[in-house]
Amino acid sequence: MSEPISRRKVLVDYRISATKCVDCGRVYFPPKSFCDNEGRESRMLTVDYFYKRGEFYTGSMINVPTVKFKGLGSYLTSVVNFPDEGFKIPGRITDYIPPAGGVDVTQFIGRGLVPRFRRTYTGGDDGLVYYSSLNFSFEGEYYPHQEYVKEAPSKERGVPGIVGYGVYLPKYRIRNEGNGILGVMERTLPYADEDTTTFAVEAGKRALIHAALDSRHVTKCFVGSESPTYAVKPIMATVSQVLAPGENYEGGFFSGGVDSQFACKAATDLFIDAAALVSYPVFGGEHVMVIGSDNSQAAPGDPLDYTVGAGAAAFIFGRSDVIATIDHYLSYTSDTPDFYRRAGEKYPRHGGRFTGEPAYYKHVLTAMKTILKRSKLAPGDISYVIAHSPNARFPQRAALQVGFTKPQIEPGLIGAKIGNLYSGSCPAGLAAVLDISEPGDRILMTAYGSGAGSDSYIFTVTDKIREKRDRRVTVTEQIESPYREYVDYAFYRKMKDMA
Repeated sequence: MSEPISRRKVLVDYRISATKCVDCGRVYFPPKSFCDNEGRESRMLTVDYFYKRGEFYTGSMINVPTVKFKGLGSYLTSVVNFPDEGFKIPGRITDYIPPAGGVDVTQFIGRGLVPRFRRTYTGGDDGLVYYSSLNFSFEGEYYPHQEYVKEAPSKERGVPGIVGYGVYLPKYRIRNEGNGILGVMERTLPYADEDTTTFAVEAGKRALIHAALDSRHVTKCFVGSESPTYAVKPIMATVSQVLAPGENYEGGFFSGGVDSQFACKAATDLFIDAAALVSYPVFGGEHVMVIGSDNSQAAPGDPLDYTVGAGAAAFIFGRSDVIATIDHYLSYTSDTPDFYRRAGEKYPRHGGRFTGEPAYYKHVLTAMKTILKRSKLAPGDISYVIAHSPNARFPQRAALQVGFTKPQIEPGLIGAKIGNLYSGSCPAGLAAVLDISEPGDRILMTAYGSGAGSDSYIFTVTDKIREKRDRRVTVTEQIESPYREYVDYAFYRKMKDMA
């Protein structure tokens, strides 16, 4: 039985899959089962261009989009040339807002293009969301092209920990006026074709590149989020279809995973599960990926609306080629209804006064102090500390109360520049610290999830971190990119409500 058209598009569009004739080298997109030159007996090889660099060959402006694409406004299309393969495909240029007076598309000819996994259209408020990698951003601007070079994992096994990581922050930002709101100066926001799923894919892609790990060695994928694309249908399945973890079999993969929800600690809660799985013989897998991804939501006019951001961070856990070991772990939980969202509601609400002292500070301080006590470490033994950042003041105040200093706190205090990423908050802060860490550094991370609970970890950085430095797109590079674009509040609300 033929699969539905939506499924067939997934198999072609997600990784820009084509077929190549082994005998004459001709490439076919969409894929064909035989070569026009060599006939029915031709040998065809499936190839994809998800990690490839293309070039702008020609294009045109679409000023009056069809109903499916009206949310994008005017946009630029392109014929994308892959010169090494000698074939061309149609695509759309994303993260580009055309000037009001139009644009001369010939200026883009020859520009490098990087495939981006983005939403193409939705089937209405209750329909499917359709994704594709036939969306391209200009190379050399905000998004760099990264080569995906795979290396065989070391056969040596040790203490489980982080093997690679990747962070994805959108290009667009909005500033808070004056001195900011609770220390938050500016925030990231999604473009019209971005959502939690696309963030997760891009972060996972970067994690694989950083680890130089073939995705078939990853046999479990967890995605933590409180702003999922669907109420029923996992982000994990889409991420896995794109990133191809595990052994491929008939268009699927021998790998698993789930979406999780525990407010802002939905991802960090799974770090210890990932470490346990790679140490458990029955699991039979070598690596587990954990992604924290959110387009953090807040009602217009709510004070929270001036602190929420958007983005994702992905971590790969294993026992070989580890850049940071997990040495200590502790979790602390209570039923404290400080922040919640009922099923079917679009925006979260505050549970009366249960937002600061009896919720965030109680759990974060308890977890931080207790993990130091149980590990027999003092604040001075820690190189860097990260705490969940609902804003820029709470984590700093909590860490200072425990006895940490500003030099230990500030490298992970990125919420001031990107806002609260919810499930991606602590993971992104951890990535920012790993970007600058040296072997032997100890890192304490304490997450917080409303409802309520905190997870605390202590990591130790290994010599392997230096070997993988050249394969990163650092958090600071994204935060301080000269190509980031600032928008007004009307544009911000439009983008937040579309995602």
